[in-house]
Parts: sequence; structure tokens; C-alpha cells
Amino acid sequence: MYFKENIPILLLFAAFNIVILLIGILDSSIPNVAVTYIFLFNLLIFVVYMIWDYTRKRSFNNELLKLGSLNDIAVMSTGNTPAQRHIYVKLDELRVEHQHTVDKESRKTRENLDELTRFIHDMKMPVTTMKLMIDDLDGSDRQKLSGEWTRLNGMLNEILYLKRLPNIKNDLYIEDIDIEKILNTSIKKLRDICMEKNIGFDIHLHEKNVHTDRKWLQFVMDQIITNSVKYSSDNDIVIKSQVTAGRMQLSVTDYGRGIKEKDIHRIFEAGFTSTSDHHDDQSTGMGMYLTKEVCVALAINIDVTSVYGDYTTVTLTFSKANEFSKITMK
Repeated sequence: MYFKENIPILLLFAAFNIVILLIGILDSSIPNVAVTYIFLFNLLIFVVYMIWDYTRKRSFNNELLKLGSLNDIAVMSTGNTPAQRHIYVKLDELRVEHQHTVDKESRKTRENLDELTRFIHDMKMPVTTMKLMIDDLDGSDRQKLSGEWTRLNGMLNEILYLKRLPNIKNDLYIEDIDIEKILNTSIKKLRDICMEKNIGFDIHLHEKNVHTDRKWLQFVMDQIITNSVKYSSDNDIVIKSQVTAGRMQLSVTDYGRGIKEKDIHRIFEAGFTSTSDHHDDQSTGMGMYLTKEVCVALAINIDVTSVYGDYTTVTLTFSKANEFSKITMK
């Protein structure tokens, strides 16, 4: 890079010495030895200058090329030449301005998130009251209203967990958990919808205990089972557990709509719903995204297999019991 920048100087030196050689050739009164001395002396001065100039500029140029972000400017040297010092001052001004902008936007984001959190908590009270009123109803009206209430409550919970997600590492409490209790809680929340859609549960748990965080695992199971119920009707959802290579595996299989092969690898993307069922307004596209992010934090491997129009299976593979300390230390 240095030599590319100094091509004009190299060309100027070459032209200057070519002129000297031409003068020596054309003017016979000038001894060839004198011309040679002048040429070699110029060459020596030029080489010494280039070495000195390269040495004083090398350090700053290398630091400039290694910059990974504007924040790295703070640990750079200020340079050895007026041009380098000017560049450093300009970059540092940009760094300070950028940091002020980031801080300003961060404050706005925190304020917006705090307002959103307060709004959701305020919404929770009337939502809870609605649930009590719905439970006092009978017949089909109760089932329909209960279904809409479940959907509304689920969306509010998604937003709450989305806000908590960045700080999930500080919110983990790893303990021994009975997975059957977690499943029963998730299923109970969807009881009315399951009755309306004639959906049952076929549960076979060969292993019930896992080491993980109860609250976040409950969220994961709520999302998975809610999706199974949402896209199924008139069939049973099969839930199984087994131990493979010392790790507990839990699978949830529904025989509903299924997922197209081209969509499988995208279901964990934020906001993605479907490439074909655009008329489906039940999905926000955030549930499986949050589920994946929580599973990563809990060191749970989540895998989805599906045949469109036939079935969908979600499999969770939990960490071994003696690995919980690794999770909390990440």
C-alpha cells in the first residue's frame, strides 16, 4: 500500500535521473564519471528517504488497516506526520459523534421498552379479570371467548419474554424439574381450545426429570404445544420422552397442517410465518424465534421434522445433569 501511494514520487525520481543521464550522453564536455556519481548520489538519497518515510508511517498505517470499529480509534497512536495526525483527529471526532448517537438511541430504546413493559403489565390486570368472567360462562360462548383470551394472553407473554430475552443469562435458575408438571400446565392453558377442536394428548414419558430453568422451559413448552394445537384438529398430539446417550429427549408430534420442506429451515427466523399460507392471521412469527433463542441459552437442542399435510415433530434434547454449571457460566 505504501509503495502504491508513492508511485508519483518514484516516477518523478526516475524521470529526474533519466534527464541527468540524457544530459551526460548529449553533452560530451561532462565526464561520464561525474554523471555516474550524480546518479548514484541521487539514488542513495532517494533510498534513504524512502526507508525513513516508510518507517515513520508504517505503524500508523498498520493500525488504520486493523481497525475493527470506531471504538478502536481510542487506542490508536496519533501518527507521526501532519497528514496522519489530521486523519486521527477526524476519525476521533467521528467516534465521539457516533458514540453520542448510539447513547441517545439506546436511551430512547430503553425508555420505549420501559413504557411497553408498563403497558403490558397494565394489560395483564384486565386480561386476568376477563379470564375469571369467561370461566363463569357456559356453552360454546365460553369456549370461543376462552380461545381468543388464550391467544391474547399468549401474545402479551411473547412480548414480555422478548424483552427479558437479552438478559436471560441473569435470570436462570437451574434445578431438577418434573417435565410432566410442565406439560400439564401447558395443556391446562389450552383445555377449552382442545375441547373445541377435539384434540387429545397421548403422553408416554419414559423419563420425567431434567435439569434446566423452570420458568423458561415452561415458556418453551407453551409455545410448542400451542403451535401443535393451533394447526391441528380431530386428532391426538403425541408426547414422548426417552434417554439417548445420557441425554433426555422430549418429542411433541401433531398430525395437523405440517410444514413445507422449503420452510423448515426458516421457522426460527423472527417474523417468519409461511411462504404459502399467507391467509393465516393467527401467527405472529415470533413464537418459534423466541423458543429457539431460549433453547440456545438453556443449552437445549431443538429440532423440527415435518411432512406437509401429514405431521410435525419438535424434539428437544436436554443437557446432561452435570452440565448445568456450564450453562450458567456462559
